Amino acid sequence: MFQILKRASALLALVAMTQNADAISLRFKFKVFSSGPSMYACNAGLRSPALNKQVCYFEGTTNTCTPNSCADGTVCHTRCICSGDNGGDYLMNYFSVTHSDWKDNGTTGDTNVTRVTGQGDGNWKTALDEQTSWKKRIKELSFNLGSELYGAEYFVDICYRGPQIEYFEDGVLANFSFGAQASATDFLATGVNPGDNSRDGLVIPGTVDGKKYTELAGLKVQAFLVCDQQGIGTYKLARNNVNAYNTTDTSAAFKLGSNGVPTGAFEAADHYSASSYSSISASALDLFGGSLGQHWITANGQYTPRFCKVRYLFKETNASQATGVNLRKWQRHGAELCTYTDIEEGEM
Repeated sequence: MFQILKRASALLALVAMTQNADAISLRFKFKVFSSGPSMYACNAGLRSPALNKQVCYFEGTTNTCTPNSCADGTVCHTRCICSGDNGGDYLMNYFSVTHSDWKDNGTTGDTNVTRVTGQGDGNWKTALDEQTSWKKRIKELSFNLGSELYGAEYFVDICYRGPQIEYFEDGVLANFSFGAQASATDFLATGVNPGDNSRDGLVIPGTVDGKKYTELAGLKVQAFLVCDQQGIGTYKLARNNVNAYNTTDTSAAFKLGSNGVPTGAFEAADHYSASSYSSISASALDLFGGSLGQHWITANGQYTPRFCKVRYLFKETNASQATGVNLRKWQRHGAELCTYTDIEEGEM
């Protein structure tokens, strides 16, 4: 009996040793990094270039007459209406912008809500400076034009923050496309309009004496795009140059010509594209031609956009015409201008 128990104990010990020898375990951890794009209206500006043009019409006609004051007794034209020639033809235009701090996707509430106005003369007046604009988003925007002639120029900027994912550093290929559209809905204003999300006080479609604002003004639009891309230029990674994420450190800025209109990227290595000037109407206009989203920022490459800025520049061209210049209508009229911007990683 003792021998049997001894053998049983030895067998149990052997089984225990065998189980310990076969045991294996693994603890494995990994990280998921997540960062999506953000897009928002971030700046606006206005310019009222000096026209140095005086137009005179016999009241109620399109026939020209000679500009003279009562001090000139040699010209007897009556009911001769003229635009001013000392600033009245282009001044008295301003913008009104309400902006707040940028907030991440899905974050509710606004902080530091601020309303600013600005009068543009021959130089552009902007709501925000270049660096600050990346950190703000526009809530409400209107341009209020009281010059005697249609000749104002105005813009809105759309800011894009790309995903903070290291595509270039990790050698991941991507296709990022860009699309820009613009359209206009003309109206006649008969009452107070409370803001951009309302059409109260507006007659739509609306005309003044049978003509639309876009027609009277000869309104045209042009779009400009600048992008700071991974792998190119000053900032080659999704993070900045001191290895910090969640900053707006970027080189994406326009190089401006003498008239303040973009002519290229401020940093030559950055991506830059410009459409042609086109007349705007109620139909959605694809400013870069073809189908929306077929203009490529990067195609089958690693140069994904870090930050991009799109500028939609609108220009009243009527006053630059040689003939048929319209005096700005007195009745309160205008247009609801719509821009649509699309930047996304897509299929080729």
